Amino acid sequence: MRGLRKHRERLGLSQSHTAFLLGTQQSNISAYERGILEPGPVVSSRIDALVALEPDTAHRGTWAGTLPSHAIALNAAAGGLTDMQRDLAIVREIVAMHDAFTALTCDTDRALFLTEPTSTGWQDLDALLAGLAVHWCRSGSLTRVPLWTRASRHYLTTAWWIGADERMPKARARALAHGVPALRSRGIFLDRATLASV
Repeated sequence: MRGLRKHRERLGLSQSHTAFLLGTQQSNISAYERGILEPGPVVSSRIDALVALEPDTAHRGTWAGTLPSHAIALNAAAGGLTDMQRDLAIVREIVAMHDAFTALTCDTDRALFLTEPTSTGWQDLDALLAGLAVHWCRSGSLTRVPLWTRASRHYLTTAWWIGADERMPKARARALAHGVPALRSRGIFLDRATLASV
């Protein structure tokens, strides 16, 4: 992709940091810059958001990530664990994402953070990422919610109670009463207090 290297260097980003932000591999960034590989439409939209960053971007000095990079971490956290262990790993990642997003104050930084992630391969996690993106747009007073969040695949047909199985009626009651509306509308029940760092 022509111009990526110029913008990456303008922002002071290494290829590996750029790959992390875009949720791809460093070898892909190298190939895009040399013109031997063309990114697909989803990665192209991430690159467009990266190119729009200001030189003083918060993404330059931190590896806090974006939704595409957190999707990779969520996917890694989801495999090979019991349901409760999986939920705890997911909650840790949710808190990290929430902290990373709320630390951003520039619209272009937020736009890059909210770019469409690659599917995790888990419908519940994909719905979670879409719901969190909508929540952060609404709570951050952003004028537009990303179009990718509206896809029907980002809604669950059965309820997912994060960290509150059927043996925990009080936790379920809290998640129902104090749930995040953008998640609840997708069939995901998570107590809003979970988003706060501890």
